[in-house]
Amino acid sequence: MPDLSRRTALLSLGGAALAGTLAVTGAAPANAVAQGAQPNRTVTVYLVRHGKTWLNQAGRIQGWSDSPLTDAGVATAANVGRNLAAEIGGFDAAYSADMIRHFQTASGILAAAGSSLTPTRVAGLREVSYGGWEGEKQSTAFPQLAAAGPLDTLTHIIDAFVASNPDKTLPTETWAQVAARMNDALTAAATDRTMPMRHGGKILAVSSGMSITCLLESLGATVPAPLENGAVNVLSYAKGAWTVQSVNDTSYAG
Repeated sequence: MPDLSRRTALLSLGGAALAGTLAVTGAAPANAVAQGAQPNRTVTVYLVRHGKTWLNQAGRIQGWSDSPLTDAGVATAANVGRNLAAEIGGFDAAYSADMIRHFQTASGILAAAGSSLTPTRVAGLREVSYGGWEGEKQSTAFPQLAAAGPLDTLTHIIDAFVASNPDKTLPTETWAQVAARMNDALTAAATDRTMPMRHGGKILAVSSGMSITCLLESLGATVPAPLENGAVNVLSYAKGAWTVQSVNDTSYAG
């Protein structure tokens, strides 16, 4: 989603390198027990924002609505895949949100990394739903968002979308709902005992800026700057705890 204003973008798209790590403990999902999760292993998730899309370029609000990658977005995905593979060796599993932009980004990363994996599409990794604002110009939405309430935190920004939704038949989501479904999706991936560990339990996941930011904030991370297209966020999962290792690393995308 492109900038509503500099301040709004800083809050809504999230990200800056963290000095140190943040560990947050949470209960494993019910299916982790059923899958026989291995409590002593550590899994690393490379959570990537999708590449630049047509709607990004057009300055339109993009949540559950979708568009393909631009040529620049395709190139970004290839760069991320090539550079990540050179550093970590490869991936043991790959997931993307179920939109074309996420699947296209994940597929491009894997191809450039020389991986034979096909991304598993997961609805829980989608961007925030903006209801009736989907596809609208940001310049059209911003005055009504500002009138609906303060835009000083990500929670308030999402609340403003909910309050000003011009078509109540199209659903919106709260910060808590987005953070919960993101956590559920990634925890299910991290606790899947059928995943091979050839590369030490490394998972690729591709999602969107606002939803990634909701997750990182829910894990205690401060996310003061925009998440760039192709930005890599590294998290680890062990013994029921998520640890945020780094946020908004754009070095792989260049």
